Amino acid sequence: MKNIKSYWILAGAIVLSVSIASSVGIIKSSMYYLSKDNKDDISVTGSTSMNFTSDLIVWKASFIKKDMDLKKAYNQIKKDRETIKEFFILKGVLEKEITFKSIDIQKDYKKKSKYNNEGDKVDSEMIFNGFILSQDLEISSQNVDLIERVSNEVTDLIEKNVIISSYPPKYYYTKLGELKIEMIQAAAEDGLLRANTAIEGGGGELGELLETSIGVFQILGKNSNDEFSWGGTLNTLNKEKTAFVNVKQRFEID
Repeated sequence: MKNIKSYWILAGAIVLSVSIASSVGIIKSSMYYLSKDNKDDISVTGSTSMNFTSDLIVWKASFIKKDMDLKKAYNQIKKDRETIKEFFILKGVLEKEITFKSIDIQKDYKKKSKYNNEGDKVDSEMIFNGFILSQDLEISSQNVDLIERVSNEVTDLIEKNVIISSYPPKYYYTKLGELKIEMIQAAAEDGLLRANTAIEGGGGELGELLETSIGVFQILGKNSNDEFSWGGTLNTLNKEKTAFVNVKQRFEID
């Protein structure tokens, strides 16, 4: 009797499970049709990347002169400025591309220690050691290859007693606005293709565009270790660059 009772309990549980499963299937089916009546939508993210070469270079350097007499130091740095300008013009740089900044004047001091008869340090004082005059120069040119070459040859000025320090050049692209528009269009087309591909397999059709947003541009050095940032990255150290952007879109499904 105990076995018969267990059998009927098990049979009842199976029937109840089948009934629940059927009910769930009906509910899911109803939800699907209800959702179709309310127009489903699909969200996709299209992206694109493009390589480009910078067409503008900005190179900076600074040079200094030091003398105990301020007028002499000033006349010497003026002479150096003319020597530098002549050097670049002879190399092919246009005079209008060369900009000299204002002269900075600093007083230099050195510490002098005082000792007693036993050789022990008892005091120290700051002694005036001359005037240091420095001036920055900047070259901005679209002749990128020329400025790259000349910036590497600037140490030749040392032979003319010109003390000059060179900084790494920075690279820019003057047609960045046009490039961005082209990339936005390409990213949007990529998103449209993704949306169509996703719904065609299920027999649906893509409807109207409901919403779209453009991500920030990431401009990295080509094959560099640059990383994406929340506010966008703008690499200026590499001549060869790669730009990235994505476009988020939401479409209605008919």
